[in-house]
Amino acid sequence: MIKKEDIPTLYTTEEIIKTIPTSEYKEKYVNLNTTMSACRQCPNYSKNWACPEFKEDVLKYWDEYDNLELTLTKIIFKKDTMNKQYSQEELMLIVDNSLFRQRNILISQMEEKERRMNGKLLSAGYCGQCDRCSRLDNKECRYPDKCHNSIESIGGLVGDTLSGVFDEEIKWIEDSKLPENLSLLMGLLY
Repeated sequence: MIKKEDIPTLYTTEEIIKTIPTSEYKEKYVNLNTTMSACRQCPNYSKNWACPEFKEDVLKYWDEYDNLELTLTKIIFKKDTMNKQYSQEELMLIVDNSLFRQRNILISQMEEKERRMNGKLLSAGYCGQCDRCSRLDNKECRYPDKCHNSIESIGGLVGDTLSGVFDEEIKWIEDSKLPENLSLLMGLLY
């Protein structure tokens, strides 16, 4: 059984940053119907303040900012790590302590940039700021400055963005084995 403290030794990271005009991004890579169809399948749908279903028109965010700085973080697994088969429990432990660990590190770095540039941070996945989201209790968000929509939640097509902007393809966990890398895509509208 793999140990949580060993997971940082299983991978390295590579970060690639590219900026694209928001109008171009919206035209090429935003399709709210496609992303909402996927979001409806997620257990966090309408249960997390960063996740749909939204009361406001989230497409407006793409029109409020001139540029989108995209940050792709590749979690690159070592060869001997990729050749092993893992249990479902081990895979979740690895993903939580690699992909989500890197996401949380990047969020704290990007929040400072968001404030400095008066922008809007787009995270990856659902907001994990609170153990239990106040949305479940029909209450306002306790930390609105820490609750960040994901690119997908406001219509961004991550797979198309990776291939079109970064010339990368999403790789998946298959047959209980880790892929060469996992991709983490975040953005800053400014």
